[in-house]
Parts: sequence; structure tokens; C-alpha cells
Amino acid sequence: MTLVESKELAQFEADLQARAKSLEMLYDYTKFHIGVYLTLTASYITVVTVKVSGEGAKAVQFLPANQLLMAIAIVSFLAAGVAAGVIASSITQCGGGNSREFLQSEIGPWNARRIHMPGLEWTFLEHTSFWIGILAATLSFFVGPLR
Repeated sequence: MTLVESKELAQFEADLQARAKSLEMLYDYTKFHIGVYLTLTASYITVVTVKVSGEGAKAVQFLPANQLLMAIAIVSFLAAGVAAGVIASSITQCGGGNSREFLQSEIGPWNARRIHMPGLEWTFLEHTSFWIGILAATLSFFVGPLR
């Protein structure tokens, strides 16, 4: 093997490792997001449902929240979690490549081809749902409960 061939082989191996690392980093990033969604949703539900002792024996809502916005927030967090789950589980089924190739490939749950779309669109769904949930959760405290 010549010196040029040796350098080309080393470069090729480095490129393969970098490609694999980018996919691994996307997987770790998505797993982190799933943990955030689970923790945030559980914390939010706890905060909006906790009651404290009021005057006498009557318990009152600690932080009253608008139920419609609360439902929107929880459904949005659920949608973000589902999208992240599709991404993470699809990465484990990916036959190599890098994160860019993965995000361009069609992914989705099971063999339900009608709801398969490029990985990048799943990330848009994930992030958009999360931020809608954050906005709805925040507003739920300022709008107040439905009467």
C-alpha cells in the first residue's frame, strides 16, 4: 500500500466514524428531549392539580389554570414525545449513514406508510409541538380557569 492509499484509507475511516457519530449524537439529543417532555409534563400536571388547605376544611387550587389551555399543553407535549419517539426508534433501525441522510429519509411508526415522512419533518413536528405546549402551559396560568 502506498502512502497516498494509506492516507486515503485513513481519511475514509475518519469520515465513516464522523458519520456514525453524527447519528449517535442525534439519537442522544432525541433521548434527552424525550426525558424533558416526560419530566415537564408530569411536573406541569402536578402543579396544576395540587390543592392546598384553604380556610376551614376546604381545599383550594394552588395555581388555578385554564383547563382548555392545560389540555392543549398536555396534548402538545404528548405529540412532541411521540415525534421524538418515532425519531429515536427509527435511528435504531437505520442501516448506517449520517444524521443528514437520516433526516432526509422517510420514517414513521410501524409500516403505516401513510404517516411516514422525512425525519426532518418529524423534528419540525417535535419542536413545534413542544413550543406550542410551553406557550399554552404558560398562558394557562395567566388566563385563569374556565368558569
